[in-house]
Formats: sequence, structure tokens, C-alpha cells
Amino acid sequence: MICTINRGRCVQIFVAAIACFTEFLAGIYTAWTSPMITLFLSDETPLESGPMTKEQVSLMTSLLYIGAILGSFSAGWLANAIGRKWSLIISMMSQLIGNSLIIFAKTPLLLFISRIFSGFITGATFVILPIFIAEITQKSLRTTLGNFFGLSCNIGHLVGKGLTTFGFYVVPSISIGSAVIFIGCFLMFPDTPEYLLLRNRSEDAEKSLKFYRGVGKDQPFPVETASEFDDMKKVISLRNPNSKITIKDFKDPTTILAIIITFVMTSNINFTGIRLTTAFTASMLNDAAIPVDVSLTDNIICVLQVIGCMAAIYVIRFFKVRRSFLFFYLASIVSFFGAAAHYFLHENDFDMIPYTWSFVTCIVLVVVIPSIAINNLSMSTSSQVLPVKIRGSVLGFLNILGLVVAFFTVQYYLYLVDTIGNSMVMSAMGLWCLFGAIFIFIFLPELHNKSYSDIVNSLRCRLPGRFNCAPSQDITSSI
Repeated sequence: MICTINRGRCVQIFVAAIACFTEFLAGIYTAWTSPMITLFLSDETPLESGPMTKEQVSLMTSLLYIGAILGSFSAGWLANAIGRKWSLIISMMSQLIGNSLIIFAKTPLLLFISRIFSGFITGATFVILPIFIAEITQKSLRTTLGNFFGLSCNIGHLVGKGLTTFGFYVVPSISIGSAVIFIGCFLMFPDTPEYLLLRNRSEDAEKSLKFYRGVGKDQPFPVETASEFDDMKKVISLRNPNSKITIKDFKDPTTILAIIITFVMTSNINFTGIRLTTAFTASMLNDAAIPVDVSLTDNIICVLQVIGCMAAIYVIRFFKVRRSFLFFYLASIVSFFGAAAHYFLHENDFDMIPYTWSFVTCIVLVVVIPSIAINNLSMSTSSQVLPVKIRGSVLGFLNILGLVVAFFTVQYYLYLVDTIGNSMVMSAMGLWCLFGAIFIFIFLPELHNKSYSDIVNSLRCRLPGRFNCAPSQDITSSI
């Protein structure tokens, strides 16, 4: 028994790590973009057409979000139509095409098209990857492996910053090789047991669960795994598994609450400033007008994000999900309002030189803390609270909504800072973290080491009024 469980855990960790390669390559590509913009604008550009204009560079940057919106839009449908496994493979093929176009680019046109393909995987993995990891892992590992998402992205950022120093073609060439290896490995893995059950492929689902739990093909399920498989069958309607999603799938009160929770979770990446602070770290430091090496500080932040992601995995295992959420929200609140206070003093011509290190510390923390923990927890939480049948569709729609918001916030961030000041922007992000902490405290149940049945009953107990606490109700109504 012990050998079987250990083998299963190794399989789950290995497959989850391979799956997170999609986000790792997305992180490398994101880090590659910033220094390449300077190269494209210079006379040393590798494009035969000559230096790009600022308008062309701006368009190239924005097209990534167009691709991401297309990826999120397609991912929900793909995840339900062809499965989680093949959706990830198709997403990686878009990265393969995008990087190939970069290598052959002689004019800005191919770069524009490559940004759309590379954006596709960015949007698609936000939908598919958390679902895939949640559905292949046992409940005791689900939260831990869910945090691989952010860790892989931050490692990608760090590696990407290092690789860009070796030239224009290094990152796309390595990405192409890595994508081929990923696709070759992933073809050997089965799809998730829950998806196969959803498609009424019970025998394939059983084989898949045996693979991910380290049970031999000809061996019977251990008692714990057999109980897990029975629970999967209870929460997935096998009577009509191929039916289309209808309005009835959204009417159950626990499903409505799960969707609201998912909306807050997917909003975190925008309103805790993860996208903005990561994209505009250098601008934030320059606006502070404090004597620090901006490039060095940016690299230190990348290192801290990787170390912080690793540390956050252990923090979450120890404190579990709800308390970890509250801890990191409160740490973010202190950091954002600390940065807001420093910016407010600076904007009112107060001499900040004596407070250089406290100012820098606050700026570093507002970049690092949300990205190492809140983002990771948000992704894994969304994939666990939603019913299996509507996971792809809901996550796809809400990620599209988030990307549209991101497009406009990134486009107009500098204008907003010039209008209301960094102090107000930081205060707004701090207020969102305060809202998030209150929301989590009231509505989010503990998810660590919980089956979907347990989560549904816990959600029901958090419903108001006449919907409150009916744990004995058949959870199949929430599917």
C-alpha cells in the first residue's frame, strides 16, 4: 500500500510539473519581450525592414492580449470538447508556431502574428492548466500542486531574463525545442479521470485513475482509491454525460456561489496589481525618485518571486488555504498602504531620501506578495469549487473578462498614474485586498484535503437564508 501511494504521488508531481511547462514557456516569452522592444527600436534590429516605430511596438505588445482573449475563449470549449490533455497539446502547438514565426521574421508582420499565437497559450493555460492539475491529483496534493502554476511562471521569467542576454534567437529556439519535448511527453499521458467519466468512458477513466494513483493495470483499486473513484461517479452525471450545458447547470445555489467566488479569484490578477506591478516595476521605481539601481532591483524581484513561490507552497501546506489567503491578503494590504503612504509623501515634495529602504521594500513587496501566493491560490481555488461540467466554460468566460480589463488597465496605467498619482493607485489595490480578505473569511470554505462533495456541502453552509446548511442534499444537483 505504501509503495503504491508513493508511486502515485510521484506520478502526479511529475505530470503536473510537465503540464506547468506551458506556463514556464509563457514566462520565458514574457521576459524576452521587454528587452527585445529596445532592440527593435534601435538600428541594431534583426529585422531586415529596419527599426520598428513606437506605434508598431505598441501594437505588437497589445496583440498578445488579443491572442490571450482568443485562447481563453477557445479553451473552455476545447477542454470540454476534446479533453484537458489535448487542449494543452494544442495550446503548446500555438507556442511552437509563434516562436517559429519569430525566427523567420524579416518584417514586423510576422512578429505581430507570432504575438497572437503566443498570446493564445497564455490565455488558454489560465483556463485549462488549473483544471487539469485539480483533476489528476488526489485531494491531499491538490492545493500544493496547484501552486506549481505560479512557480513555473516566475521561474520562466527569471530564466527568460538570463537567456535574453545571449541574443535575439536564443529564447525562440529553446522554446521550440522545449515545446516539441513537451508534446512528445504529454502524448503518453492519459486524460483526466473526471473528464473521461464526464464523457461516459468509465473504463478509460478507471485506467486513467490507476495511472495517476500508481496502481498497476491488472491490480484492483486500493480501498482509498476505490472510494475516490466512487465519489467521482457521484458528482458527475453519468445519465446524460454528453448533454450540452444549459441554464439549469447554473441554477443551484452552491453553483452560483462557486461562480461568484471564481469571479473574485479571477479578478485578483488585475486588482491586486499583479499584471500592472510586474509590467511597470521599472516605472514604479523611477516614479519614486529614490537612488537605487532599477535594473538590479528588477532582477532581485524576479529571484524573490521564485524563492517566494517555493516558500508559499510550504506555508499553504501548513496553514491550509483559507488562513493562507488571509495571511497573504493582510501582508498585501500592509504593503500597498505602506507604498501609498510613501508615494503620497513624495508627491507632496517630502524628502524621501532618509526613507529609501522602507520605500523600496514596500514597492518590492507589492510586486512579490500577490504574485507568489494570491495568484496561485486563486487559480487552484477556481478549479476546485466549480462543478466539473461547467469548469471550462466559466473559467474561459471570466478569464476573457479579466483580459479585457487587463488590456485597458495596461494601456492606460501610465495616464492614470499621471492623473491621480501612484498613491491613489496603490490605495485602490490595497482596498481590493481588504475586500478580498473579508470575502474569503465569509464565503470561502477550507479546500485543503477536501473532496468535491465536501466542498459542495461547505459552500451550502455558507449560503444565506433558506439556502443555508443542507449537507445531506444530493450533491448531484450541483453538477
